[in-house]
Amino acid sequence: MLSAVEPFSTWVFWKGEERSLHSWYINLQEPFRRTRDGVDSQDLELDFVVAPDGSWRKKDDDLLDVWVEKGRWSAEQVAGIREIGVRVEAELHAGHRWWDERWASWEPPSHWEPWAEENPEA
Repeated sequence: MLSAVEPFSTWVFWKGEERSLHSWYINLQEPFRRTRDGVDSQDLELDFVVAPDGSWRKKDDDLLDVWVEKGRWSAEQVAGIREIGVRVEAELHAGHRWWDERWASWEPPSHWEPWAEENPEA
C-alpha cells in the first residue's frame, strides 16, 4: 500500500502454498512523486517487520551509519530517517494499524497467469 504523502509504504508477505500471513512490512521511503517517466521514490533503508500477532522489530537501523560513512546520506539526513522511524514505532507501540487487515487474505483473480521469463538463458 503506497502513499503520496507518508514517508513509508506497507507491504504484506505471505508464506506457503496456502498463502498464510507471514508479516506486514513497513518500508521507509520518500513519498512517491510524479516524474516525466512515471512515479519515483527513494528507499530509506530503515524498515519494520510486524508479525501477525502484532509484535514487531526494527530492521536495518545499523546500516544507516554505514551509509553516512560511504557518503550516501549525511548525518542530518540519517537523523531525519530515524525521526520517521520513531514516529512509526510510536504508532506500532500504540497498537495502531494504518493498513487494512483484509489485504492479508487477498487472492489474485483466478484468470491471472504467473509471470514467465521470456528467455531465461539470455
